[in-house]
Amino acid sequence: MANVKVTILGMNRLGASFGLAIRALNNKPDHKHTFTVTGCDRRAERVRKAAAIGALDAQQLDFEAAVREADIVLLCVPYSETEAVLKLIGGALKAGAVVLDSAPLKVPSLSWAERYLLRDSDGDQQAYLVGITPILNPSYLGLPEDAPESGRADLFEDGVLIIAPAPNCPPDAVQLVSDLSELLGVKVHFTDPAEHDSIAAGMEGLPLLLQLALFRALHSSPAWKDAQWFGNPSFVLATYRLIESDPEALGSLLYRNRQNLIHRLDALMAQLAHLRDVLQVEDELLLGELFQTAMSDYAEWQVARLRNKFNTEPDLSEAAAQARSSLSLFGAFVPTFRPRGKEKKSRK
Repeated sequence: MANVKVTILGMNRLGASFGLAIRALNNKPDHKHTFTVTGCDRRAERVRKAAAIGALDAQQLDFEAAVREADIVLLCVPYSETEAVLKLIGGALKAGAVVLDSAPLKVPSLSWAERYLLRDSDGDQQAYLVGITPILNPSYLGLPEDAPESGRADLFEDGVLIIAPAPNCPPDAVQLVSDLSELLGVKVHFTDPAEHDSIAAGMEGLPLLLQLALFRALHSSPAWKDAQWFGNPSFVLATYRLIESDPEALGSLLYRNRQNLIHRLDALMAQLAHLRDVLQVEDELLLGELFQTAMSDYAEWQVARLRNKFNTEPDLSEAAAQARSSLSLFGAFVPTFRPRGKEKKSRK
């Protein structure tokens, strides 16, 4: 029985959840491998909290020391730190190590891996990076907490692991990621790194940009002095990442994917222009029809996401029921407010 050494860099919810899920594999009666999980973060408090919930076998604060013996390295650091961490650990990795990079963008990480990861005397790469994006358990979509103590062993249950390897990535490295996913009971979906980043511009970058634009538009208005009193759930839900996230990481995320984001932004602006035209027509029924179509399409997507099955014909009756259910994807969302002064940077 082989012992697989796993190091997780970055003790946020994702990192802690990976630790819990991987350590749980040791308790399966038919397990063929044992896993030892080491957690590392620049902040000792985060490592201690992850260990306290049972996510770790060992704790580290030194990134290079943490990865030296690792067979698998899970990279869960804030996006603005990804390049620096890859540069730091690149030469400390052992030959054959595979880095699973959960950064929201894959193309930049692959270029950094080419530059920094371990090579032999002939210049051949000896450690490898595979991009991953976990598509989470639908039960947790409405809970955006990112602290290590919010880690859950079932965060990936009923989910999907998007795998985005470089074209020249050794098949054995990709197979290792696929095998780990199978052990965790997670389906896999393969995509090209460039395609991944194009999609991420719409599903991650554009919503973030909208939050920034919405708040700036309202806050810069002469009416803000009075408008701020009206801050109810609609406003909070539409701007919550301005509280929860690291400004440097968010700026880096948008900047490094700016060409894809501009394309998505153009499409959004066309929709906004259309809605402006509809408002000028003064046709109340037309607005209702637009909402009806969008709500029906959204309900179909919501049911598919709850199942993580997108290739089957949607059940419209179930879609309607799910869309109205108190168990809706976002029904349990309660943002956590933290004063900026108490925690300078949240891991995102």
